[in-house]
Amino acid sequence: MSSVFFGLSMEKQTSYNYTIVGAGASGLWLAQALLEQGLLEAKTLCIVESDAHKANDRTWCYWATEPISPVETVSKAWRSILQLNISSHSESLAPYSYYHVRSSDFYSQLKSNLSKCPAIHWHDEEVIEVNDLTTQVQVRTARQTWKSDCIFLSALPPSSSTQADDKLAQQRYLKTPLPAQSNLFLWQSFVGWRVKTAQKVFDESSMSMMDFNVAQGGFTQFMYELPFSSTEALVEMTRFGKEKLSIPEAEEALRHYMNQKKCSYQINEVEIGAIPMTPQFDMYRKSLSQNDRIILIGTLGGAIKPTTGFGFKRMHAYAQALAHALKEDKVLPTMHRPYRFRLYDTLLLRILRDRPDKGKEIFEQLFRTQPIQRILRFLDEETTRMEEIAIFSRLPIRLFLKSLFDHLLGH
Repeated sequence: MSSVFFGLSMEKQTSYNYTIVGAGASGLWLAQALLEQGLLEAKTLCIVESDAHKANDRTWCYWATEPISPVETVSKAWRSILQLNISSHSESLAPYSYYHVRSSDFYSQLKSNLSKCPAIHWHDEEVIEVNDLTTQVQVRTARQTWKSDCIFLSALPPSSSTQADDKLAQQRYLKTPLPAQSNLFLWQSFVGWRVKTAQKVFDESSMSMMDFNVAQGGFTQFMYELPFSSTEALVEMTRFGKEKLSIPEAEEALRHYMNQKKCSYQINEVEIGAIPMTPQFDMYRKSLSQNDRIILIGTLGGAIKPTTGFGFKRMHAYAQALAHALKEDKVLPTMHRPYRFRLYDTLLLRILRDRPDKGKEIFEQLFRTQPIQRILRFLDEETTRMEEIAIFSRLPIRLFLKSLFDHLLGH
């Protein structure tokens, strides 16, 4: 046994059936699913989070035909979309709605639900090390060590949590080689303002998803507008690219965007973040083996679609699938995606990396030539092959063919 475990017998040793590391969206969704499936009636769960006092640190959006329960977490829903760079008229999203969730509401609601379960134990500390033993997993923090039948990781221990080591750590825990294309990496970076205006300038019935009426500056970048009322909205500058959007660049674009509305306004909240756009976290196995006791969830488990950054709904679906498999004592699934959708994402990412000046053209043609419902189904990976042919036939096909040839040749 290595020296890092000397003196282990003197530490408090506890055992839990399940351990979840990280209490963000994926971790809390999973805990909720375990509770709902009745798995915690006779078993115990430990939830470890190193930032238990985080407030409204992000927002999540998703489209669906009905809101994900608990509905109290939804702060606003829109039934139509207005893309001013495409049309001056709004378009119905039906049968979908576009939902907005503030993380503070989400954390509060789910933690309130989970706190009522005596089988759940909360540890406000950081996991230092995870070791896969013969029949259990050993988890170590600065204060204690315990064993668990299985552990769900949405955050890596500090020794392997840097961006450069993410895919190596994933390979270690999954015990499977990653493909060469995992080196393809971009950022979706964003800066958003929640603004309050003195005049009524927003149409609260419609949201804007990708408004390319902003200077591209050699990148692929656009605005989001999510109006909560006629005088309040979240306006957000977003960039797809190898370089992250800087705060001064974003602020300049946001000021210009708001000045076009010819109104006075105040900034009540600022949202800053970056989401990895990469196929490196894609799952190449449909299910885990019987010996896998370390299960990756969240971004590490492939929840984030590489070309959109959306993952909230996928995290919820995966939590439900995991809990169901555990209840039925079945092999655990992964967030495996069909090959063709992984290929589509890879081809688009290569174009955005090598020809960022073409991003605006691609996305505008997509929104101009396709019904919004088909676009949303495509982004949810629910379209048929015939629908996908209809989509790509109206896009700059030469760009995608070149991307395909370069991909196949390993360039």
